[in-house]
Order: sequence, then structure tokens, then C-alpha cells
Amino acid sequence: MSKKFFALGSICAATMVVTACGGGGGDTPPVAATPLAPTTNLTGSVVKGPVGNATVTAKKPDGTACGTTATNATGQYDFTTSCTGDLIIEVVGGFYLDEATNLSKLLDAPLRSVVSATGGTVNSVVTPLTSMAYSYAFTSSNAATKAAFDAQAAKIATQFGLNGVNLSTALPVISGTTNAYGNALKGISQYLRDNPAQTLTALTTATLKTALDTARFSTSYTAAFNKINNTNVTFSFDGTAFSITGTGAGGGSGTCGISQKGSLSNFGIVVPINFDYCVSGLVGSCDVGNQALNQSLSSQGQTAGVNLTTSYSSVCAPGAIAIAVK
Repeated sequence: MSKKFFALGSICAATMVVTACGGGGGDTPPVAATPLAPTTNLTGSVVKGPVGNATVTAKKPDGTACGTTATNATGQYDFTTSCTGDLIIEVVGGFYLDEATNLSKLLDAPLRSVVSATGGTVNSVVTPLTSMAYSYAFTSSNAATKAAFDAQAAKIATQFGLNGVNLSTALPVISGTTNAYGNALKGISQYLRDNPAQTLTALTTATLKTALDTARFSTSYTAAFNKINNTNVTFSFDGTAFSITGTGAGGGSGTCGISQKGSLSNFGIVVPINFDYCVSGLVGSCDVGNQALNQSLSSQGQTAGVNLTTSYSSVCAPGAIAIAVK
């Protein structure tokens, strides 16, 4: 009997220990651990030739810093971030060997690209062409999205004869056996040398925003590209890569097709002009007497003058440059 009593007491004692250690029904369930945000490895190269010792910063569109590093001597960078979503890659400072002058130069304008950070490794090449895509994709009324950047980058690539080239992932080769992307950047270096009044900042932010600018740049860049690459090709920038808005009395539903033909002299070269516009949002008629129409053309640097003939039509020409009148 004593042995049975002892065994029963042992079982009860064990039961009491379990209860005392939290086995009762009133316990608080354990809190699930919060999953960590994915870490993204950001890698790439900065090229105008390769830009060494430049500061590379990743940031959200609202300016939140998401990590920084410096490029090595060949322009490469590599760092990680815990930020997610669309991120701007911004490059400032550093030095590169200029292809047109063969001199070491300070990078005097910020270069930018855009990536989507979702974990893993994301590669992004940063060049003057990606910076142009950044500038034309993002305005005060346009959110900084990777999708908007990619759309403009594809258009910029086409304008520079780089059909099918992904500007933010393809690596430009600017020495030895160069590639088309590298030749385009060499052309930009020669263009800036031949046109000292222009700057890299102006080129990547404003140069091609009007139709007149595209005519001038077509001539100047063609000459520069052929000089440095020893080629004989022609570039014709038509402005379709960029968002153009005209000023005037907008708010209407009228549309007017305008054709301007003529020529201008640029750096001693006569450039033929043949621009077609499609102006929408007009109030009033489609003719020379519509003040809003005239203002929209004037905002693009185009006015009917001694070297230009202008015609008006209710039908827009295929591929015409779109202008939305405000």
C-alpha cells in the first residue's frame, strides 16, 4: 500500500509542476516574430568614361536615404539596403577620363538611374542617358516610379540609335572594341567639347525639351558622333521621347495639326526643319488667328517666320509631336 501511495503522490507532484510552469488555460499565446524586410544588394557601374571615387547613394523618391558607397577606380559600386520599392540611384563627384580630350575630369553633374528593390541582387548602370530618362520621366506632377523611368529609357535608347538596349543594365564599352552604347557616350563627350556653351547638366535635363532644340542637337550630335567614332551616320531627334506642354487658353476639346517647314543655320551647317505637331485642348479654331495655338508653338521655340512656313489642318500627321495646351 505504501508503494502505491508513493507512486500516486509522484504523479500528482508532476502534475502540480506542469500547472505551475504555465500549463493552465489562462496563458498568453506567444507573439509571432515580425519578418525582416528583404535586403537588396545594389551593384552596377557609373560610366561617362568609368567614374572613379564617386559617391553613390540610394534613396526613396521622398528623399529617404537608403545607403551609400563609393565607386572603385573602374566605376563599379556594390552595397546593400534594407529599403524596398522603387529607389533612385544618384551619383555625384568622382573623376573620369574624358574620351574627347583624353583628360581626367570631375563629374560636375549628378547622374541618376532608378531600380526596384525587392531582395536579391539588382544591377543598375548609371550614365548620362539614364539621367536623361530620369529627368524626362519625373516631373513635379509625375511620381518617381521604375515603370515611368523604364518607359522613357526605352525612348531615349531609340533616339540614340540603341534600339533594344536596356540603358540601365547594358554596360557601355568605351575603349578598345567599343559597343554602340559606348560610342553614344563618346559622342556626348565630343558634343560637349565642341559646344562649350552646353553643360552636362543642361544636356541631361533640358536640352531636348523643345522641337527647336532637337533640330540643333540632331546636327551637333551627329557631327560630334561621327568625329569621335570615325563614322558617317545621321541622328534625327524628333522629340517624341519627351513630355511637351504648351501654354495658352486650354480646357477645350479642339485639336489642330500643324506642319512647319524651313531651315536654320547651326554651327555653320544648314539644318532642314520639318516638324509636325498635334495640339490638343484648344478653345477656338485651328488657324493662325488662334492665340492659344500660337502660344503653344512659341513655348516650343517655334514661330512662323521668314525661314518657316506653317500650315494648319484639322487632322494631325502620323507621328506628330503632341502638345497639350494648358
